[in-house]
Order: sequence, then C-alpha cells, then structure tokens
Amino acid sequence: MKKINNLFILITLFVSILECSDPKLSQNSKISDHQECVVLIHGFLRSSNHLKHLKNFLIENGYYVVSIDYESTSMSIPEIADSYLSNLTVHCQNQKIHFVTHSLGGILLRSYLKRNQIKHLGKIVMLAPPNKGSEVADFLSKFKLINSMLGPVVSQLKTDQNSYVNSLGLPNFQFGIIMGNLTLDPISSYLIPGDDDGKVSIENSKLENMSDFLLVERTHNFIVDAPEVKQAILNYFKTGKFQN
Repeated sequence: MKKINNLFILITLFVSILECSDPKLSQNSKISDHQECVVLIHGFLRSSNHLKHLKNFLIENGYYVVSIDYESTSMSIPEIADSYLSNLTVHCQNQKIHFVTHSLGGILLRSYLKRNQIKHLGKIVMLAPPNKGSEVADFLSKFKLINSMLGPVVSQLKTDQNSYVNSLGLPNFQFGIIMGNLTLDPISSYLIPGDDDGKVSIENSKLENMSDFLLVERTHNFIVDAPEVKQAILNYFKTGKFQN
C-alpha cells in the first residue's frame, strides 16, 4: 500500500528549504594517507548539488569526498560511465574508494565495473537504483520527441529483459541498497505496479546478491537528505550493515 504522509512531506520540504543555504564544507585539496575516499554519483537530470548535504555529512565524519558531475541527456550509460569514472585515482590516490550513488548513478557504476576494475574498491551504497529498470522509462521511451530531448538513457532503463540495464548481470562487488516507499508523483506511481518511491518500484531496485537492504519512508529525490539514510551509509561503510 502506497503511503503518503502529508505532514511528513511538508516537514521534509521545509527542512530542505532551510538547508539550501548551508555552506559547502571545505576539505584538503589532496586526500590524506589515513583517509578513505567516497565518490558520489548523482541521478538523471540532476547535478552534484543534489548530494551536497550528504557530501558535507561524510566530510564531517572524516571521509575525503569526490562528487561526480555529468550531463545525462547526450550520451549513453556506458559512454557517461567511461567518460566520468575513469580517472578516480587522480583524486583518491591509493586509498580505499567507496561509492554512494543515487538512481541512475548506480547503473552508471554497475556499467563501469562490469567492464573495468577499480583498485582498492571499498563498499557501495545505492540509493533508489532502477536496477531492473523503471516503468516510467517504459512509458517515456514510447515518444520520439521525449527520447530526442532526454537522450538514449531513458530507453536503456526500460524494464524488458533486452534493455541495457537488464543486460548488466549481477554485480561482482559488495553493495547494499536503500529504497524509499513514499511518492509525491501519483502519475508516475500509477504506471508502476506495487509499492514505489515515485520513480522506481521497490522490487525493481533489488538485486539477488545485495549484502543488505533498507526500506525507508522517503521519496525518490528526498531520500538523499534523510538523516536515517546518512547514518545507514556510515554504518555500512564501517560494518557492512545498514543498522547496528
């Protein structure tokens, strides 16, 4: 059953508006020998600014954070992945590299790691990933004008077994998934069978070999700023579990 808690949504919106003025925390220009690196990868039609509060949280907790910024409407998933994930050692040096991805960001990372290796790869947390595609992409990909505007990624995220996302196979790295079950988008949710976060069904976020899964009462976009999600990410990097 889809849950929409109006009071919760209003509070979340209010807090998010207040946080928009938060200053960007500074960190050393170069990673220290004792630090671990966290790479943040945003979702479709977003920017690294969408993950700025999560970045500040991780910096506060001692991590060296690298934010990937990519343009999502002009290239395919493997083209984006290869263009933006190939030089991470420049920033992270020889330190352990963890990842936090949101939505499409998780598919970009899966695409890259299917074809490449990252030295000193740590743990990976995927927030709201369309790991088995999204019915919203199924619907949008029917329209030529929308496809020409949004680029090739949309059709690559379809739910059919022949789509790009469903050709990736199971990841060969340690990862956990955090998924929301609230929606602010009744139109998109109408297209999605079962419970969803407004863009992706809970079922389509899951993969068989995930090491942990956490369901939270958040929407697709607001999940990245949720305090319980930030703490779960920290727990996972330290223990391999979202909850102690």
